[in-house]
Amino acid sequence: MRHQYQHYQSPGTIHSMSPPPQIPETSNLPDYLTDEQRAIITAGFEHAVITAVAGSGKTSTLAWRIRYLLEQGHDPNRMLVLMFNRAARVDFEHKLQDVTRNLGLATPEIRTYHAMGLRLYKRFVREGFLPGFSDKILTDQEISYQAWQLTRRLAPEDLADEIRRNKKDFVETAVNFIDLVKTTLSPVDIVFEELGYSDKHRYLIDLFHSFEQWRKSQSRISYADMLYEPVMAIHQNPPLQRLVGNKMDLVLVDEYQDTNEIQHLLLRYVAGDRARVTVVGDPDQTIYEFRGARPDFILRRFSEEFESPLEQTLSYTFRYGHQVALLANHLICHNTGRKDVLCHSHPTTPETGITLHQQENDSDLVLKLLQPMDDEALANTAILFRVWSQSVPIELKLLARQVPYRIDAGKGALFSREVQAITSLLMVVSGRIRNLPDEDRLDIARQLLRFPHVGLKEPELEQLARFLAGFGEGWHERLLAMDFDALAPMAAKKLRKLGETLAQLERFKGSVADLISRYAEETELYEAFAAWH
Repeated sequence: MRHQYQHYQSPGTIHSMSPPPQIPETSNLPDYLTDEQRAIITAGFEHAVITAVAGSGKTSTLAWRIRYLLEQGHDPNRMLVLMFNRAARVDFEHKLQDVTRNLGLATPEIRTYHAMGLRLYKRFVREGFLPGFSDKILTDQEISYQAWQLTRRLAPEDLADEIRRNKKDFVETAVNFIDLVKTTLSPVDIVFEELGYSDKHRYLIDLFHSFEQWRKSQSRISYADMLYEPVMAIHQNPPLQRLVGNKMDLVLVDEYQDTNEIQHLLLRYVAGDRARVTVVGDPDQTIYEFRGARPDFILRRFSEEFESPLEQTLSYTFRYGHQVALLANHLICHNTGRKDVLCHSHPTTPETGITLHQQENDSDLVLKLLQPMDDEALANTAILFRVWSQSVPIELKLLARQVPYRIDAGKGALFSREVQAITSLLMVVSGRIRNLPDEDRLDIARQLLRFPHVGLKEPELEQLARFLAGFGEGWHERLLAMDFDALAPMAAKKLRKLGETLAQLERFKGSVADLISRYAEETELYEAFAAWH
């Protein structure tokens, strides 16, 4: 299928082709599809913005849309599907395979924004537009450590005591600010003003520049840089705009309500004048505003910058019954900045009941509700939280009653910094590290040395952790044999105390609770906990 395209313009409105190709109707669609889904699948080849409520079958609808276009002869090599994260990409790949199976049709490329950004980044490096970088992506721990070092160096002296008392808050503030700057092309001082930071945090402007100077001197990039660097390069180099634009006929973007400025710009540059762009999302589900996402892109900006898009809706949910839909509509209607879309429960969806319980102790109530359930009912029960900290008392009750549960990896009570430190302690004093591989012992050593922190600088702490991990026993002896005179007084004091405490606890005959209490008292664990939080 051949088309005529207008000359590339950037930035500005993405103009429609004239005339758009007309796609004939087809009856080769499943009977279970709703009229709304059919309208989206068989729509003309034009820009489109689709508002899809939660559980409305958008993944299946988009997969059938692509199949429909492929059957009409569209080139899959000129189609691009952008998903919000890897899990969504894998899910969509499986769905597309299901609906195109046995048709003998090649399918389009499905990528995350960051994967596409990284591919462009590497291409720009090869062609000399950007400097090379290490394949070892910066970890959250490395970024936090640099943010802490820079905070201590650049923050005003009158904040020193507050910074020591609230280390975690100041580190998170610095890391979040660095990431937020990289969701936009605006200068860092403009971002600072627009986000409404208080004057006491004005040092963050210098911190950002210093962090970038360090990062580039090490040839390292973060997850955010996978998009920030290539989009900045495209923005500043018209030859790159011509290089990346107008290669696609169709671009389809999922979860557009969680789009930020950098992602939106990358979409515009890749689309050029040629691609017809379809974005799908729900402004009522914008949950990543703390990362720079704004519902304004799906509510207004897309329609302003991609000329006269077709506006479509998926308003029927298959996830819950009428009562939940009604409750959600009553709640969400108070939001400002949303499309006037009501969520309806599809007639085929089983009814969902709602019961309101008001009680001060959530964990006791949850346990009371779960107790009458058999194993099958428990397996089909989910507990939802607003924040992860709310899970801890409930998890502890479930563990005490030996009720099995599943939780996201790395989340919940057992994966908190405090519990991991105590678990590491118990592994050491019980002698269980003897049979562990060196890498597992290394993780345990790091936990033990970092919380409560022994006062060493990170490179020195890492070196000591690796030294201890080489032994399957006798860690207290290794610690007490150190040359304390060569250390800073505070670090020497804490390491000596840690070694003495471990020596005492190896011969401990009391309960685990008493052992932990003894350890907490000897190492001032509670004080460390208060300082961290």
